[in-house]
Amino acid sequence: MKNLSVYLTPAKKYSEEADASIKIWIDNSLDLGWKKEDIIFINNFPYEYNGIKSVVIDEASFCPFRPGSSKTCAIADLLQQGFMEKDIYWVHDPDAYQLNPIIKSELKLDKDVGFTTYGWSPKWNLGSFFLKDSAKDIFKWIKDTIYEIQNEDERALVKLTHENFNGINDRIKTMNITYQIGQRQIPVNYKLATKPLKVLHFRPHNKGLDNLATFMYGKNDLGFPLMNERLIKIFHYHGFK
Repeated sequence: MKNLSVYLTPAKKYSEEADASIKIWIDNSLDLGWKKEDIIFINNFPYEYNGIKSVVIDEASFCPFRPGSSKTCAIADLLQQGFMEKDIYWVHDPDAYQLNPIIKSELKLDKDVGFTTYGWSPKWNLGSFFLKDSAKDIFKWIKDTIYEIQNEDERALVKLTHENFNGINDRIKTMNITYQIGQRQIPVNYKLATKPLKVLHFRPHNKGLDNLATFMYGKNDLGFPLMNERLIKIFHYHGFK
């Protein structure tokens, strides 16, 4: 299995928080036992940290009207170019932090791609998903629809599945929310999630949400932290306390 993250930016540099999130992802992945050759960072300028060098692509995949959808557009382009091997790729934002080991066999990915919803909402969430190279046409459809409707990747996927475009629904597996515990409606999603939790997805500093208090210190409606001590130590090392 491959561990792949994409972060394109025309500025060709990252904010302090984004840079720290990328480094946390890499350190955390290595700490969880991922091999360096299976950790893949895609961006549009040379970047290296802790032995992981980015795979640099041009900015053609950057989505000018929905920058947050650039990751999905880049995946569509990489699939068209034959970049993916015969394997399962865990594709995620850099701030989707793996909490516990993910084993390929547990995914039971018998479809071309596995997406979560938001848990508390049936809308697709593309912050963390799993795919095979056979999903090439699916991601082309998503990218084409992004540009057709001039909207985000998740709304494009909702449109495609609502219409069951080219039988897309038979090729998608709905993954458990444990692979995408986000920063909203945490008690609802915690109840829906298989345990132990696998992925926490949040921005360390997010206007209006004290995510570090919620995830690291347990100041939430559950009454306990969602991060374990292992991950907390990595956050502390990178200056988040």
